[in-house]
Amino acid sequence: MSKELERDFDMGDEIGRGRFGVVRRCASRSTGEAYAVKSVDRSRLSDDLDRSLAEMEPKLAQLAAADNPGVVQVHAVYEDEVWTHMVMDLCTGTDLLDWIRLRCGKAVPEPDAAAMVARLAEALALCHRSGVAHRDVKPDNVILDASSGDGPPRLRLADFGCAAYVGDGRSAEGLVGTPHYVAPEVVAGGEYGVKADVWSAGVVMYVLLTGGALPFGGETASDVFAAVLRGNLRFPPSLFSGVSPAAKDLMRRMMCRDVYRRLSAEQVMVHPWIMSGGGSQDAVQTT
Repeated sequence: MSKELERDFDMGDEIGRGRFGVVRRCASRSTGEAYAVKSVDRSRLSDDLDRSLAEMEPKLAQLAAADNPGVVQVHAVYEDEVWTHMVMDLCTGTDLLDWIRLRCGKAVPEPDAAAMVARLAEALALCHRSGVAHRDVKPDNVILDASSGDGPPRLRLADFGCAAYVGDGRSAEGLVGTPHYVAPEVVAGGEYGVKADVWSAGVVMYVLLTGGALPFGGETASDVFAAVLRGNLRFPPSLFSGVSPAAKDLMRRMMCRDVYRRLSAEQVMVHPWIMSGGGSQDAVQTT
């Protein structure tokens, strides 16, 4: 544990754990304000890609969070010879995956889903303007505001442990992300850009509107990757009989195998389904 971190923060209970790190509650010794701190043990990282991602995460998380209310904010970073510690907002709400599971297969109404997809698209658009590709957009990495009231929960994007810098004309490479949510160009190898996040957000939208079903499945990760590469997006009547044509149109444009034709995050924000608040049953984008 960094001496500087312990000087500035009083450490509390563990609230989460990942492959290489742990998340604990902490409180500022000067103000008493509560935060979360994510601590990554770099000595456990033997893979070159893992080491690179761990090195870049604090920088990219701060860059993505700057002037971006849709991203969990990073307040301080401490590093010593072994550990990297990121002090972040303490999010007391559940994540989107658990929220969906608690609905027990019930689809999210289109107006609520539209508000959530709009919020996610806005967060991604601001990340992309800053040159940050998240590369692991999925419900597990979307945190819900516990104080949203009766309306659709407000969400914030979290965990930039797979992020890459793609500003200044750069591209990302490497098979990074979660099989069911990863874009086909990521699976195919080679270079790719920020629109890989839009594909993943399209999968999230599909999950919301079906109550948990995934568009590309398989028994193994290899099977899922093969389905993603085929990109054969289907809307089974048993799941989509009540879903509007505009919503299906947006998903087709977000999960489009042709990266050049796929919408950007900013274009998602102005799609008719988003602009109508999920209330339009027949509006589609014609350009």
